[in-house]
Amino acid sequence: MYDYFDMIREFEVKKRKFEFNCQSDITFRIPVALKEITEKAFHQSLSDRVKSLKYRKKLFTRGRDKLGVDSSIMQSWFTEPVSKTVNHISSALKEERMKDVGLIVLVEGFAKSPYVQQRIKEELPGKQLIIPGEAGLAVLKGAVMFGHKSDIISSRVMDYTYGIGLRSRYDEKKIPTDRAKYDNGKWWVDKCFGIFVRMNAEVHVDSKVTHVIVPRHERGTINIYRTKDRAPEFTTDPGCEQLGQSINYHDTDIPLKEQKVKTTFMFGDTELHVFV
Repeated sequence: MYDYFDMIREFEVKKRKFEFNCQSDITFRIPVALKEITEKAFHQSLSDRVKSLKYRKKLFTRGRDKLGVDSSIMQSWFTEPVSKTVNHISSALKEERMKDVGLIVLVEGFAKSPYVQQRIKEELPGKQLIIPGEAGLAVLKGAVMFGHKSDIISSRVMDYTYGIGLRSRYDEKKIPTDRAKYDNGKWWVDKCFGIFVRMNAEVHVDSKVTHVIVPRHERGTINIYRTKDRAPEFTTDPGCEQLGQSINYHDTDIPLKEQKVKTTFMFGDTELHVFV
């Protein structure tokens, strides 16, 4: 087991030091135990086993405890995750509220990789990269700081569109006729998505949004939803997820039409708070 962890550690060290334009082979130290396992499992020496693989032209053994790897293989380990990271950053920077962003802070272990740094510099020209001295601990330190002083974060960007299920008046210009229901002399539409805040909206800490409705029954139910769609119409739309439900009992001594139910969403905290 020690040999295994040593080998993984060796891979991690070489991976983090890999340069963007590296053309030379990378050499890894491999434990003798790996050679013994290969001979036992495949009845071949490690060298012969490597020669039988599809990467045989890019892998080769050196001496008793070395494995040479072509730089193109090492580069292939980075291509997909780094491309996805760059594409995500590029997409975020195209948003209107991000147009003035000129600094990008790289954190966690990936941030120390020269390959990652160079790719981002080349594909995002005009942006200055900042790599903290202890990039691998940056997120942890931030979490600790937030735990001691939560007001250091003044606003957050919403990952989802949040709202509740509503019954709305039927509008033939906007809503299909098959969703309309006739009730008490009027046409209505059930399961409409009442939006409180949209995805990607910036909300300040302790910001509140309140929606007021008139109850129709002595026992009322309010369903809370979220979705990745910025403009959902119905709570049955694909991707809508029910987060919770509030059951409310109304005063029987007061006519329902004279009562009001206030639903308040409080955003900006690490958790969503709903008050009814």
